[in-house]
Amino acid sequence: MPYFVFTALSRDGTLTKGEGEFNSLEDLYYALQREGLTLVNYSLKRRSRFTLFLKRVKRKDLAEFLHQLSFMLKSGVPLITALQDLEEEIKDLNFKRIIAQIRMDLSRGETFHSAIVRTKIFPPVVISLVQIGEASGTLDKTLEEASKHLYRIDEIISQTKRALIYPLFVLLSMTTVLAFWIFYVLPQILKVFKEMGIKLPLPTILLMRVIDFFMAIKFYIPLVLSALIITLIIAYKSKMTQVIVDKLILKIPIIGRVKRLNFLAFFFEHFSLLLSSGVDILRLLRLMKDSFHRLYHKKIVENIENLILRGETISQAMKKEQIFRPLDIRMVSVGEATGRLDEQMKMLANFYYEEVKNLVDTLTKILEPLVLTIAGIIFLIIIIALIGPIYELISQLGKV
Repeated sequence: MPYFVFTALSRDGTLTKGEGEFNSLEDLYYALQREGLTLVNYSLKRRSRFTLFLKRVKRKDLAEFLHQLSFMLKSGVPLITALQDLEEEIKDLNFKRIIAQIRMDLSRGETFHSAIVRTKIFPPVVISLVQIGEASGTLDKTLEEASKHLYRIDEIISQTKRALIYPLFVLLSMTTVLAFWIFYVLPQILKVFKEMGIKLPLPTILLMRVIDFFMAIKFYIPLVLSALIITLIIAYKSKMTQVIVDKLILKIPIIGRVKRLNFLAFFFEHFSLLLSSGVDILRLLRLMKDSFHRLYHKKIVENIENLILRGETISQAMKKEQIFRPLDIRMVSVGEATGRLDEQMKMLANFYYEEVKNLVDTLTKILEPLVLTIAGIIFLIIIIALIGPIYELISQLGKV
């Protein structure tokens, strides 16, 4: 579809600049006319190959936009007018351009649902809520629900990243300090002991051998680490190994717990939102599958969908996936039996949301003493290995 950059004249004589995709020049002309604008001049713009990268809009910005749009619709402001007002306030030029495109699509008779689908920046869950809102005449309410959903998802992701970054930062810090001692401080000290001809105790001899080993392979260590990191990245992103890697990650003590809670928080948040909005179970699961990026997570949702199609209940299907806990299955089972599945899903969503939030504080409390203990043991071993030769050196100096 041609991409036009144009200048239009409003009824009060103000020149307005804009851009967007239109089927033809005639389509552009009538779209502007419906907005009370007259086309002054235009040019065709060639779209960049990197459009997908330019279209990335922050999740928090999307949430704020939907919240403000919902508020304006509740206040009785027409949708196109509300979009025009919000477009003027948005600072992100790329997002501003997308809102302008949505507004133009609405001007030429498209639905809000079809207009946001074309932007490719809104998650499938949000698109589905907009479609439900348009069909039921409750667009303001579904937009507010979509906004709250995006805010919660953004918070879950932020907390999860913090929970993962903290132990990695601690590990990197400890490794850096230890490497500094192994490759710089200890070789200098041990070199002095050798030159002084001091009788060395067994711990010092063992330490010297360890240091000599690391010094001998120091040029290979960066190569091995680089190869290992590249291999792990490829395995994590490759479709052939992604499921296996995700299953292995779940078995790692700290990181596995973070990843599990992240998935469960996402799963029940999506489920409760769509179920309470009136989406049927099968369509709900398909939307959830599209919302997940990891193949392992998509596979879990797909397996549940297939089992439900065979006649099993949601709780029975969940029981066959190891990622769910007995608590989850029990609450879903109770919800199915009492007809309050949406309430049970909402409770689980809130529970795991709080679990993810509390995880960062818990990790801080656990890791700090653990790190201090490990660091203390390592440096205690080093001190024990060094104190004998130092005492011997002081004794010799005293005799002199």
